[in-house]
Amino acid sequence: MDDLNNAAAELSRWAEDLERKAQRYQELHAEMTAVSVTDTSADGRISVTVDANGSTTAITLAAAVRGMDPTAVAAELMACTHRAQARLRDQVTGLVQDTVGADEAGQAIVGQYSDRFPDLDPSASAAVPPPMPATPVAPVASWPSEPDAPATRKPNRDRVVAPEEPSDEDMFYQRKSWLQ
Repeated sequence: MDDLNNAAAELSRWAEDLERKAQRYQELHAEMTAVSVTDTSADGRISVTVDANGSTTAITLAAAVRGMDPTAVAAELMACTHRAQARLRDQVTGLVQDTVGADEAGQAIVGQYSDRFPDLDPSASAAVPPPMPATPVAPVASWPSEPDAPATRKPNRDRVVAPEEPSDEDMFYQRKSWLQ
């Protein structure tokens, strides 16, 4: 009978432990859904925000980006995104450790974020060209431009516009009802 009471008490402790874990994971889920990370380029021209899934939710480009080389803008956008995702990974790791500890399921979450958002390879960032200074780029004239019409506020009243004469087919259908 004593073994039966011990087994019941053990089962009760196990159920309470599961309820506490479930509560901690619900807290973790609520905290993780509220997480977003923003990273800004060194010159402050480009800013990227990612949500808890690492998806880009906002991109902000300063007016100074207009004169930059498009490949430099794209490279800096990607670099900001990767840095934001790496910071997201670190933030989620901290949340998991603070909320659920070194639990096996918590470590699986941390492992998934580490796999999805690894640290940037320093040699790869050296291959990214540095941002170009904002210099205005002259437009390339590839198409012949039409001469601009003289600026006037009055419409061209001398021009006569008349409809084309209707064809025989138009005249045939003009006399018919669509119900026929």
